[in-house]
Amino acid sequence: MNETFFRRGLQAAGRETATAPAALAARPLAIASGLFILACTLLHLGLVFRFPLAPDETYYWQWARHLDWGYYDQGPMIGWWIHSSCLVFGNTPLGVRFGIVLAALATQVFLYLLARDLFGPHVALLSLIPGTLTPLALAGGFIATYDPLVVLFWAAAMYYAARALFFGSRLSWLGLGVSLGLGLLSKHTILLFAPCLLLFLVALPEQRVWLRRPQPWLALLIALILFAPNLWWQQHHDWLTFRHLFMLTGRGVDQPLQRRLGDFVGSQVGLITPLLFFVFMAALIWTGRRGREPGQGRLWYLFCMSAPVLLFFLLLATRSRVQANWAVCGWLTPPIAAVLWLRQKRKEERPSFALWYTAAAMAFCLFLSLILAWPETRVALHIHTPSRWDQMNKLYGGAEVAAAADRLKRAMEAEGAGPVALGAVTYDNASRLAFYMAGQPETCCLFPGTRPNSYALWHAPYRPKPGGSMLVVDDYAPDDPRLSPFRALFARVVAEPQPVVVYRRPLYSNPVHVFYLYRCYDYRPDPRVETPRGG
Repeated sequence: MNETFFRRGLQAAGRETATAPAALAARPLAIASGLFILACTLLHLGLVFRFPLAPDETYYWQWARHLDWGYYDQGPMIGWWIHSSCLVFGNTPLGVRFGIVLAALATQVFLYLLARDLFGPHVALLSLIPGTLTPLALAGGFIATYDPLVVLFWAAAMYYAARALFFGSRLSWLGLGVSLGLGLLSKHTILLFAPCLLLFLVALPEQRVWLRRPQPWLALLIALILFAPNLWWQQHHDWLTFRHLFMLTGRGVDQPLQRRLGDFVGSQVGLITPLLFFVFMAALIWTGRRGREPGQGRLWYLFCMSAPVLLFFLLLATRSRVQANWAVCGWLTPPIAAVLWLRQKRKEERPSFALWYTAAAMAFCLFLSLILAWPETRVALHIHTPSRWDQMNKLYGGAEVAAAADRLKRAMEAEGAGPVALGAVTYDNASRLAFYMAGQPETCCLFPGTRPNSYALWHAPYRPKPGGSMLVVDDYAPDDPRLSPFRALFARVVAEPQPVVVYRRPLYSNPVHVFYLYRCYDYRPDPRVETPRGG
Protein backbone atom coordinates (compact mmCIF):
# COMPACT_ATOMS: atom_id res chain seq x y z
CA MET A 1 0.00 0.00 0.00
CA ASN A 2 1.34 3.49 -0.82
CA GLU A 3 0.08 7.00 -1.23
CA THR A 4 -0.18 6.69 -5.00
CA PHE A 5 -2.59 3.77 -4.69
CA PHE A 6 -4.83 5.65 -2.28
CA ARG A 7 -4.63 8.89 -4.27
CA ARG A 8 -5.61 7.26 -7.55
CA GLY A 9 -8.37 5.22 -5.91
CA LEU A 10 -9.76 8.23 -4.10
CA GLN A 11 -9.65 10.34 -7.24
CA ALA A 12 -11.73 7.69 -8.97
CA ALA A 13 -14.03 7.47 -5.96
CA GLY A 14 -14.63 11.20 -6.17
CA ARG A 15 -15.99 11.14 -9.70
CA GLU A 16 -19.77 10.95 -9.88
CA THR A 17 -21.49 10.36 -13.20
CA ALA A 18 -24.74 8.76 -14.21
CA THR A 19 -24.07 8.03 -17.86
CA ALA A 20 -24.13 4.69 -19.67
CA PRO A 21 -20.34 4.74 -20.19
CA ALA A 22 -19.98 5.13 -16.43
CA ALA A 23 -22.03 1.97 -15.97
CA LEU A 24 -19.70 0.15 -18.33
CA ALA A 25 -16.70 1.55 -16.49
CA ALA A 26 -18.11 0.25 -13.22
CA ARG A 27 -18.12 -3.31 -14.49
CA PRO A 28 -14.35 -3.84 -14.04
CA LEU A 29 -14.68 -2.46 -10.52
CA ALA A 30 -17.41 -4.98 -9.75
CA ILE A 31 -15.23 -7.77 -11.16
CA ALA A 32 -12.25 -6.58 -9.10
CA SER A 33 -14.42 -6.47 -5.98
CA GLY A 34 -15.71 -9.97 -6.66
CA LEU A 35 -12.19 -11.28 -7.15
CA PHE A 36 -11.08 -9.63 -3.92
CA ILE A 37 -13.98 -11.18 -1.99
CA LEU A 38 -13.20 -14.56 -3.57
CA ALA A 39 -9.54 -14.24 -2.58
CA CYS A 40 -10.54 -13.44 1.02
CA THR A 41 -12.86 -16.45 1.06
CA LEU A 42 -10.06 -18.73 -0.13
CA LEU A 43 -7.82 -17.22 2.55
CA HIS A 44 -10.42 -17.97 5.23
CA LEU A 45 -10.83 -21.49 3.88
CA GLY A 46 -7.08 -22.01 4.11
CA LEU A 47 -7.07 -20.81 7.72
CA VAL A 48 -9.67 -23.45 8.55
CA PHE A 49 -6.95 -26.07 8.13
CA ARG A 50 -4.11 -24.10 9.70
CA PHE A 51 -5.49 -23.84 13.22
CA PRO A 52 -7.20 -26.35 15.51
CA LEU A 53 -10.67 -25.66 16.85
CA ALA A 54 -11.00 -23.20 19.70
CA PRO A 55 -12.74 -24.56 22.80
CA ASP A 56 -15.70 -22.28 22.13
CA GLU A 57 -16.03 -23.82 18.67
CA THR A 58 -16.21 -27.33 20.11
CA TYR A 59 -18.76 -26.01 22.61
CA TYR A 60 -21.00 -24.67 19.84
CA TRP A 61 -20.52 -27.94 17.97
CA GLN A 62 -22.04 -29.57 21.04
CA TRP A 63 -25.00 -27.22 20.61
CA ALA A 64 -25.26 -28.54 17.05
CA ARG A 65 -25.50 -32.09 18.43
CA HIS A 66 -28.33 -31.05 20.76
CA LEU A 67 -30.52 -28.86 18.57
CA ASP A 68 -33.03 -26.70 20.38
CA TRP A 69 -34.81 -23.36 20.16
CA GLY A 70 -32.45 -21.86 22.73
CA TYR A 71 -29.34 -22.31 24.83
CA TYR A 72 -27.97 -20.93 28.04
CA ASP A 73 -25.51 -18.47 26.51
CA GLN A 74 -27.18 -17.01 23.41
CA GLY A 75 -29.66 -17.69 20.64
CA PRO A 76 -29.69 -20.99 18.77
CA MET A 77 -28.48 -19.86 15.32
CA ILE A 78 -24.83 -20.90 15.74
CA GLY A 79 -25.94 -24.42 16.68
CA TRP A 80 -28.20 -24.66 13.66
CA TRP A 81 -25.52 -23.15 11.43
CA ILE A 82 -22.83 -25.66 12.47
CA HIS A 83 -25.31 -28.55 12.29
CA SER A 84 -26.13 -27.67 8.68
CA SER A 85 -22.47 -27.44 7.73
CA CYS A 86 -21.64 -30.73 9.45
CA LEU A 87 -24.39 -32.47 7.50
CA VAL A 88 -22.27 -31.79 4.42
CA PHE A 89 -18.71 -32.11 5.71
CA GLY A 90 -19.18 -34.31 8.76
CA ASN A 91 -18.14 -33.69 12.35
CA THR A 92 -14.76 -32.34 11.31
CA PRO A 93 -13.04 -28.96 11.65
CA LEU A 94 -14.16 -28.17 8.10
CA GLY A 95 -17.72 -29.13 8.99
CA VAL A 96 -17.68 -26.83 12.03
CA ARG A 97 -16.14 -23.87 10.22
CA PHE A 98 -17.31 -23.98 6.61
CA GLY A 99 -20.60 -22.24 7.35
CA ILE A 100 -18.72 -19.38 8.98
CA VAL A 101 -16.56 -18.99 5.87
CA LEU A 102 -19.76 -18.63 3.86
CA ALA A 103 -21.14 -16.18 6.42
CA ALA A 104 -18.02 -14.02 6.07
CA LEU A 105 -18.39 -14.10 2.28
CA ALA A 106 -22.03 -13.01 2.51
CA THR A 107 -21.07 -10.24 4.96
CA GLN A 108 -18.52 -8.85 2.51
CA VAL A 109 -21.11 -8.93 -0.27
CA PHE A 110 -23.68 -7.01 1.79
CA LEU A 111 -21.11 -4.39 2.85
CA TYR A 112 -19.94 -4.01 -0.74
CA LEU A 113 -23.51 -3.56 -1.99
CA LEU A 114 -24.22 -1.04 0.78
CA ALA A 115 -21.18 1.07 -0.11
CA ARG A 116 -21.79 0.73 -3.85
CA ASP A 117 -25.41 1.80 -3.68
CA LEU A 118 -24.77 4.75 -1.37
CA PHE A 119 -21.41 6.03 -2.64
CA GLY A 120 -20.44 4.24 -5.84
CA PRO A 121 -18.31 1.25 -6.90
CA HIS A 122 -14.93 2.93 -6.30
CA VAL A 123 -15.73 3.57 -2.64
CA ALA A 124 -17.15 0.08 -2.34
CA LEU A 125 -13.99 -1.54 -3.70
CA LEU A 126 -11.60 0.53 -1.60
CA SER A 127 -13.63 -0.01 1.60
CA LEU A 128 -13.32 -3.77 1.23
CA ILE A 129 -9.59 -3.62 1.89
CA PRO A 130 -9.50 -2.21 5.46
CA GLY A 131 -12.85 -3.85 6.21
CA THR A 132 -11.70 -7.42 5.59
CA LEU A 133 -8.00 -7.60 6.43
CA THR A 134 -7.91 -6.52 10.07
CA PRO A 135 -7.19 -9.21 12.68
CA LEU A 136 -10.83 -8.86 13.77
CA ALA A 137 -12.15 -9.61 10.30
CA LEU A 138 -9.56 -12.30 9.68
CA ALA A 139 -10.50 -14.29 12.79
CA GLY A 140 -14.20 -13.70 12.13
CA GLY A 141 -13.79 -15.21 8.69
CA PHE A 142 -13.21 -18.76 9.87
CA ILE A 143 -13.58 -19.20 13.66
CA ALA A 144 -17.04 -20.58 14.40
CA THR A 145 -18.71 -18.43 17.03
CA TYR A 146 -21.97 -16.51 16.99
CA ASP A 147 -20.20 -13.17 16.34
CA PRO A 148 -19.72 -13.74 12.56
CA LEU A 149 -23.44 -14.54 12.33
CA VAL A 150 -24.65 -11.41 14.12
CA VAL A 151 -22.23 -9.42 11.95
CA LEU A 152 -23.73 -11.02 8.83
CA PHE A 153 -27.29 -10.16 9.80
CA TRP A 154 -26.33 -6.64 10.96
CA ALA A 155 -24.69 -6.04 7.57
CA ALA A 156 -27.78 -7.40 5.81
CA ALA A 157 -30.06 -5.23 7.94
CA MET A 158 -27.99 -2.13 7.10
CA TYR A 159 -28.18 -2.90 3.40
CA TYR A 160 -31.93 -3.50 3.35
CA ALA A 161 -32.65 -0.47 5.53
CA ALA A 162 -30.58 1.72 3.19
CA ARG A 163 -32.40 0.33 0.14
CA ALA A 164 -35.73 1.09 1.80
CA LEU A 165 -34.87 4.55 3.08
CA PHE A 166 -32.81 5.98 0.21
CA PHE A 167 -34.19 4.12 -2.79
CA GLY A 168 -37.80 3.43 -1.83
CA SER A 169 -37.55 -0.37 -2.13
CA ARG A 170 -40.67 -1.79 -0.49
CA LEU A 171 -39.41 -5.39 -0.46
CA SER A 172 -36.35 -4.23 1.45
CA TRP A 173 -38.51 -3.70 4.55
CA LEU A 174 -39.20 -7.44 4.41
CA GLY A 175 -35.45 -8.10 4.10
CA LEU A 176 -34.82 -5.82 7.08
CA GLY A 177 -37.33 -7.68 9.24
CA VAL A 178 -35.94 -11.10 8.30
CA SER A 179 -32.36 -9.94 8.92
CA LEU A 180 -33.22 -8.58 12.36
CA GLY A 181 -35.15 -11.73 13.29
CA LEU A 182 -32.30 -14.02 12.26
CA GLY A 183 -29.90 -11.70 14.06
CA LEU A 184 -31.91 -12.00 17.27
CA LEU A 185 -31.63 -15.77 16.96
CA SER A 186 -27.86 -15.33 16.65
CA LYS A 187 -26.90 -12.80 19.33
CA HIS A 188 -28.92 -10.27 21.26
CA THR A 189 -26.48 -7.47 20.45
CA ILE A 190 -28.51 -6.86 17.31
CA LEU A 191 -31.14 -5.25 19.53
CA LEU A 192 -28.91 -2.16 19.30
CA PHE A 193 -29.81 -1.86 15.62
CA ALA A 194 -33.21 -0.44 16.57
CA PRO A 195 -31.91 2.60 18.50
CA CYS A 196 -29.26 3.15 15.80
CA LEU A 197 -31.95 3.30 13.12
CA LEU A 198 -34.20 5.39 15.36
CA LEU A 199 -31.41 7.94 15.86
CA PHE A 200 -31.02 8.21 12.09
CA LEU A 201 -34.75 8.72 11.52
CA VAL A 202 -35.32 11.19 14.35
CA ALA A 203 -32.29 13.38 13.61
CA LEU A 204 -33.16 14.01 9.95
CA PRO A 205 -36.45 15.84 9.34
CA GLU A 206 -36.91 14.30 5.89
CA GLN A 207 -36.67 10.80 7.38
CA ARG A 208 -39.07 11.25 10.30
CA VAL A 209 -42.01 10.51 8.05
CA TRP A 210 -41.07 6.82 8.24
CA LEU A 211 -42.02 6.77 11.92
CA ARG A 212 -45.63 7.40 10.87
CA ARG A 213 -45.64 4.77 8.14
CA PRO A 214 -46.35 1.07 8.67
CA GLN A 215 -43.26 -0.36 6.93
CA PRO A 216 -40.73 -0.02 9.79
CA TRP A 217 -43.22 -1.42 12.27
CA LEU A 218 -43.99 -4.30 9.93
CA ALA A 219 -40.27 -5.07 9.76
CA LEU A 220 -40.16 -5.08 13.55
CA LEU A 221 -43.16 -7.41 13.66
CA ILE A 222 -41.48 -9.84 11.25
CA ALA A 223 -38.36 -9.84 13.43
CA LEU A 224 -40.41 -10.62 16.55
CA ILE A 225 -42.28 -13.43 14.78
CA LEU A 226 -38.99 -15.06 13.80
CA PHE A 227 -37.70 -14.60 17.34
CA ALA A 228 -40.90 -15.91 18.95
CA PRO A 229 -39.81 -19.59 19.17
CA ASN A 230 -36.80 -18.57 21.24
CA LEU A 231 -39.01 -16.44 23.49
CA TRP A 232 -41.28 -19.46 23.94
CA TRP A 233 -38.21 -21.52 24.87
CA GLN A 234 -37.05 -18.83 27.30
CA GLN A 235 -40.44 -18.80 28.98
CA HIS A 236 -40.22 -22.56 29.55
CA HIS A 237 -36.64 -22.33 30.84
CA ASP A 238 -37.04 -19.56 33.41
CA TRP A 239 -35.65 -16.93 31.00
CA LEU A 240 -32.27 -18.57 31.29
CA THR A 241 -30.41 -16.68 28.59
CA PHE A 242 -31.60 -13.26 29.69
CA ARG A 243 -30.59 -13.95 33.29
CA HIS A 244 -27.18 -15.01 32.00
CA LEU A 245 -26.77 -11.80 30.01
CA PHE A 246 -27.69 -9.67 33.02
CA MET A 247 -25.13 -11.60 35.04
CA LEU A 248 -22.44 -10.86 32.44
CA THR A 249 -23.15 -7.12 32.54
CA GLY A 250 -22.52 -7.20 36.29
CA ARG A 251 -19.06 -8.73 36.09
CA GLY A 252 -15.88 -6.83 36.86
CA VAL A 253 -17.48 -4.26 39.16
CA ASP A 254 -14.66 -4.90 41.64
CA GLN A 255 -12.13 -3.53 39.13
CA PRO A 256 -11.22 0.18 39.03
CA LEU A 257 -13.09 2.30 36.49
CA GLN A 258 -9.93 3.28 34.64
CA ARG A 259 -8.96 -0.36 34.24
CA ARG A 260 -12.34 -1.34 32.78
CA LEU A 261 -12.26 1.57 30.35
CA GLY A 262 -8.63 0.91 29.48
CA ASP A 263 -9.29 -2.78 28.88
CA PHE A 264 -12.21 -2.06 26.56
CA VAL A 265 -10.50 0.66 24.53
CA GLY A 266 -7.28 -1.32 24.40
CA SER A 267 -9.11 -4.40 23.16
CA GLN A 268 -10.71 -2.41 20.34
CA VAL A 269 -7.38 -0.89 19.37
CA GLY A 270 -5.90 -4.38 19.25
CA LEU A 271 -8.70 -5.83 17.14
CA ILE A 272 -8.54 -3.03 14.57
CA THR A 273 -4.75 -2.46 14.92
CA PRO A 274 -3.46 0.75 16.54
CA LEU A 275 -2.82 3.02 13.53
CA LEU A 276 -5.96 2.03 11.64
CA PHE A 277 -8.06 2.51 14.78
CA PHE A 278 -7.36 6.26 14.71
CA VAL A 279 -8.18 6.46 10.99
CA PHE A 280 -11.54 4.84 11.67
CA MET A 281 -12.26 7.10 14.62
CA ALA A 282 -11.33 10.25 12.69
CA ALA A 283 -13.55 9.17 9.81
CA LEU A 284 -16.43 8.36 12.16
CA ILE A 285 -16.21 11.76 13.84
CA TRP A 286 -16.15 13.39 10.40
CA THR A 287 -19.31 11.56 9.32
CA GLY A 288 -21.00 12.63 12.53
CA ARG A 289 -20.22 16.28 11.86
CA ARG A 290 -20.87 16.34 8.12
CA GLY A 291 -23.83 13.98 8.27
CA ARG A 292 -26.12 16.56 9.86
CA GLU A 293 -25.58 18.99 6.99
CA PRO A 294 -28.31 19.24 4.32
CA GLY A 295 -28.04 16.54 1.70
CA GLN A 296 -25.56 14.45 3.70
CA GLY A 297 -27.99 11.89 5.10
CA ARG A 298 -25.95 8.98 3.74
CA LEU A 299 -22.95 10.04 5.83
CA TRP A 300 -25.23 10.33 8.85
CA TYR A 301 -26.43 6.80 8.16
CA LEU A 302 -22.84 5.49 8.40
CA PHE A 303 -22.39 7.34 11.67
CA CYS A 304 -25.64 6.09 13.21
CA MET A 305 -24.89 2.47 12.30
CA SER A 306 -21.60 2.55 14.22
CA ALA A 307 -21.07 5.30 16.79
CA PRO A 308 -24.03 4.45 19.08
CA VAL A 309 -22.82 0.86 19.36
CA LEU A 310 -19.28 1.86 20.31
CA LEU A 311 -20.55 4.54 22.69
CA PHE A 312 -22.98 2.12 24.35
CA PHE A 313 -20.26 -0.37 25.19
CA LEU A 314 -17.89 2.40 26.27
CA LEU A 315 -20.54 3.58 28.74
CA LEU A 316 -21.23 -0.01 29.79
CA ALA A 317 -17.54 -0.35 30.60
CA THR A 318 -18.02 2.31 33.28
CA ARG A 319 -20.37 -0.09 35.09
CA SER A 320 -19.01 -3.57 34.31
CA ARG A 321 -16.41 -5.50 32.40
CA VAL A 322 -16.96 -5.51 28.62
CA GLN A 323 -15.57 -8.27 26.40
CA ALA A 324 -13.66 -7.24 23.29
CA ASN A 325 -16.07 -8.93 20.86
CA TRP A 326 -19.25 -7.31 22.17
CA ALA A 327 -18.83 -4.16 20.06
CA VAL A 328 -17.94 -5.94 16.82
CA CYS A 329 -20.98 -4.63 14.90
CA GLY A 330 -19.80 -1.09 15.50
CA TRP A 331 -16.84 -1.59 13.15
CA LEU A 332 -18.75 -2.40 9.95
CA THR A 333 -19.26 1.11 8.54
CA PRO A 334 -15.99 2.85 9.59
CA PRO A 335 -14.06 1.36 6.61
CA ILE A 336 -16.58 3.02 4.26
CA ALA A 337 -16.39 6.25 6.25
CA ALA A 338 -12.59 6.14 6.10
CA VAL A 339 -12.57 6.01 2.28
CA LEU A 340 -14.98 8.96 2.11
CA TRP A 341 -12.99 10.93 4.69
CA LEU A 342 -9.79 10.41 2.72
CA ARG A 343 -11.56 11.48 -0.45
CA GLN A 344 -12.45 14.72 1.31
CA LYS A 345 -8.87 15.10 2.53
CA ARG A 346 -7.68 14.72 -1.07
CA LYS A 347 -9.60 17.87 -1.96
CA GLU A 348 -7.83 19.90 0.70
CA GLU A 349 -4.62 21.79 0.06
CA ARG A 350 -2.36 19.48 2.03
CA PRO A 351 -3.80 15.96 2.06
CA SER A 352 -0.46 14.16 2.10
CA PHE A 353 -0.27 13.49 5.83
CA ALA A 354 -3.67 11.78 5.99
CA LEU A 355 -2.88 9.69 2.93
CA TRP A 356 0.59 8.71 4.09
CA TYR A 357 -0.70 7.92 7.56
CA THR A 358 -3.48 5.74 6.16
CA ALA A 359 -1.06 3.94 3.88
CA ALA A 360 1.21 3.25 6.85
CA ALA A 361 -1.80 2.16 8.93
CA MET A 362 -2.92 -0.31 6.27
CA ALA A 363 0.60 -1.67 5.84
CA PHE A 364 0.93 -2.17 9.60
CA CYS A 365 -2.53 -3.77 9.73
CA LEU A 366 -1.63 -6.20 6.95
CA PHE A 367 1.64 -7.03 8.69
CA LEU A 368 -0.10 -7.82 11.99
CA SER A 369 -2.69 -9.93 10.20
CA LEU A 370 0.10 -11.75 8.38
CA ILE A 371 1.96 -12.71 11.53
CA LEU A 372 -1.34 -13.73 13.12
CA ALA A 373 -2.29 -16.04 10.26
CA TRP A 374 1.24 -17.27 9.59
CA PRO A 375 3.03 -17.24 12.96
CA GLU A 376 6.07 -18.83 11.31
CA THR A 377 6.78 -15.33 10.00
CA ARG A 378 7.58 -14.22 13.52
CA VAL A 379 10.22 -16.90 13.81
CA ALA A 380 11.78 -15.92 10.50
CA LEU A 381 11.82 -12.24 11.49
CA HIS A 382 13.01 -13.00 15.05
CA ILE A 383 9.96 -11.32 16.57
CA HIS A 384 9.53 -12.46 20.17
CA THR A 385 6.35 -11.70 22.09
CA PRO A 386 5.05 -13.04 25.40
CA SER A 387 2.79 -16.04 24.88
CA ARG A 388 0.07 -14.43 27.02
CA TRP A 389 -0.41 -11.79 24.29
CA ASP A 390 -1.24 -14.41 21.67
CA GLN A 391 -4.98 -15.14 21.74
CA MET A 392 -4.48 -17.91 19.16
CA ASN A 393 -2.88 -20.02 21.91
CA LYS A 394 -6.40 -20.74 23.15
CA LEU A 395 -6.97 -22.85 20.05
CA TYR A 396 -4.34 -25.42 20.98
CA GLY A 397 -4.44 -28.46 23.23
CA GLY A 398 -7.68 -30.20 22.34
CA ALA A 399 -6.15 -33.08 20.39
CA GLU A 400 -3.38 -33.61 22.95
CA VAL A 401 -5.61 -33.77 26.02
CA ALA A 402 -8.13 -35.96 24.17
CA ALA A 403 -5.41 -38.48 23.24
CA ALA A 404 -4.32 -38.67 26.89
CA ALA A 405 -7.94 -39.02 28.01
CA ASP A 406 -8.48 -41.88 25.55
CA ARG A 407 -5.53 -43.80 27.02
CA LEU A 408 -6.59 -43.17 30.60
CA LYS A 409 -10.21 -44.12 29.94
CA ARG A 410 -9.12 -47.46 28.52
CA ALA A 411 -6.89 -48.02 31.55
CA MET A 412 -9.75 -47.27 33.95
CA GLU A 413 -12.06 -49.66 32.13
CA ALA A 414 -9.37 -52.34 32.11
CA GLU A 415 -9.03 -52.12 35.88
CA GLY A 416 -12.76 -52.78 36.28
CA ALA A 417 -14.04 -49.25 36.84
CA GLY A 418 -17.08 -49.98 34.68
CA PRO A 419 -18.53 -47.37 32.31
CA VAL A 420 -16.43 -44.24 32.67
CA ALA A 421 -18.16 -40.87 32.30
CA LEU A 422 -16.13 -38.11 30.68
CA GLY A 423 -16.12 -34.41 31.36
CA ALA A 424 -14.90 -31.43 33.31
CA VAL A 425 -16.10 -28.60 35.50
CA THR A 426 -16.00 -26.11 32.61
CA TYR A 427 -17.64 -26.23 29.19
CA ASP A 428 -14.41 -25.71 27.27
CA ASN A 429 -12.59 -28.79 28.55
CA ALA A 430 -15.72 -30.94 28.37
CA SER A 431 -16.23 -29.87 24.75
CA ARG A 432 -12.61 -30.49 23.81
CA LEU A 433 -12.98 -34.07 24.96
CA ALA A 434 -16.27 -34.52 23.11
CA PHE A 435 -14.87 -33.38 19.77
CA TYR A 436 -11.34 -34.78 19.82
CA MET A 437 -11.66 -38.09 21.65
CA ALA A 438 -12.02 -41.27 19.60
CA GLY A 439 -15.64 -41.76 18.54
CA GLN A 440 -16.56 -38.24 19.71
CA PRO A 441 -18.31 -39.42 22.90
CA GLU A 442 -20.85 -37.41 24.82
CA THR A 443 -19.42 -35.61 27.83
CA CYS A 444 -20.85 -33.95 30.90
CA CYS A 445 -20.03 -30.94 33.02
CA LEU A 446 -19.98 -30.87 36.81
CA PHE A 447 -20.90 -27.61 38.54
CA PRO A 448 -19.20 -27.54 41.95
CA GLY A 449 -19.37 -23.78 42.35
CA THR A 450 -18.43 -23.16 38.72
CA ARG A 451 -20.33 -21.06 36.18
CA PRO A 452 -23.40 -22.70 34.60
CA ASN A 453 -23.49 -23.31 30.87
CA SER A 454 -25.58 -25.09 28.24
CA TYR A 455 -24.42 -28.53 29.41
CA ALA A 456 -26.98 -28.22 32.19
CA LEU A 457 -29.69 -28.54 29.53
CA TRP A 458 -28.69 -31.92 28.10
CA HIS A 459 -25.90 -33.66 29.99
CA ALA A 460 -27.94 -35.54 32.61
CA PRO A 461 -27.82 -38.91 30.75
CA TYR A 462 -24.04 -38.67 30.44
CA ARG A 463 -23.20 -37.91 34.06
CA PRO A 464 -21.81 -40.74 36.20
CA LYS A 465 -24.41 -42.85 37.96
CA PRO A 466 -24.23 -42.94 41.77
CA GLY A 467 -21.26 -45.12 42.59
CA GLY A 468 -19.89 -44.75 39.06
CA SER A 469 -16.54 -43.54 37.76
CA MET A 470 -15.54 -40.45 35.85
CA LEU A 471 -12.49 -39.04 34.12
CA VAL A 472 -12.22 -35.31 34.80
CA VAL A 473 -9.99 -32.84 32.93
CA ASP A 474 -9.10 -29.56 34.60
CA ASP A 475 -6.75 -26.62 34.17
CA TYR A 476 -5.44 -26.72 37.73
CA ALA A 477 -3.07 -28.98 39.62
CA PRO A 478 -4.18 -30.89 42.74
CA ASP A 479 -2.44 -28.43 45.07
CA ASP A 480 -3.67 -25.32 43.28
CA PRO A 481 -6.17 -23.37 45.44
CA ARG A 482 -8.09 -22.46 42.27
CA LEU A 483 -9.04 -26.10 41.68
CA SER A 484 -12.80 -26.46 42.04
CA PRO A 485 -14.03 -28.83 44.79
CA PHE A 486 -15.24 -31.57 42.43
CA ARG A 487 -13.20 -34.12 44.40
CA ALA A 488 -15.79 -33.84 47.20
CA LEU A 489 -18.26 -35.60 44.88
CA PHE A 490 -16.22 -38.83 44.75
CA ALA A 491 -15.04 -41.31 47.36
CA ARG A 492 -11.60 -41.56 45.73
CA VAL A 493 -9.77 -39.30 43.30
CA VAL A 494 -6.37 -40.09 41.80
CA ALA A 495 -4.51 -37.31 40.00
CA GLU A 496 -2.40 -38.40 37.08
CA PRO A 497 1.23 -37.64 37.91
CA GLN A 498 2.04 -36.43 34.40
CA PRO A 499 -0.05 -33.50 33.16
CA VAL A 500 -0.63 -32.90 29.47
CA VAL A 501 1.74 -30.10 28.48
CA VAL A 502 1.05 -28.33 25.19
CA TYR A 503 3.73 -26.32 23.36
CA ARG A 504 3.81 -24.13 20.25
CA ARG A 505 7.44 -24.45 19.37
CA PRO A 506 9.44 -22.70 18.06
CA LEU A 507 7.15 -19.73 18.75
CA TYR A 508 7.29 -20.09 22.53
CA SER A 509 9.61 -22.03 24.78
CA ASN A 510 7.09 -22.19 27.62
CA PRO A 511 3.87 -24.23 27.46
CA VAL A 512 0.76 -22.54 26.08
CA HIS A 513 -1.53 -24.86 28.03
CA VAL A 514 -1.29 -27.48 30.77
CA PHE A 515 -4.11 -29.95 31.47
CA TYR A 516 -4.49 -32.14 34.55
CA LEU A 517 -6.37 -35.44 34.48
CA TYR A 518 -8.15 -36.96 37.45
CA ARG A 519 -9.45 -40.51 37.82
CA CYS A 520 -12.55 -40.29 39.98
CA TYR A 521 -14.32 -43.27 41.60
CA ASP A 522 -17.59 -43.84 43.45
CA TYR A 523 -19.63 -40.79 42.50
CA ARG A 524 -21.71 -39.46 45.40
CA PRO A 525 -24.16 -36.74 44.25
CA ASP A 526 -24.31 -33.88 46.71
CA PRO A 527 -26.37 -30.79 45.84
CA ARG A 528 -24.55 -28.86 48.57
CA VAL A 529 -21.36 -29.23 46.54
CA GLU A 530 -22.69 -29.30 42.99
CA THR A 531 -24.37 -25.91 42.89
CA PRO A 532 -23.55 -23.60 39.96
CA ARG A 533 -22.17 -20.15 40.70
CA GLY A 534 -24.38 -17.30 39.57
CA GLY A 535 -27.26 -17.64 37.15
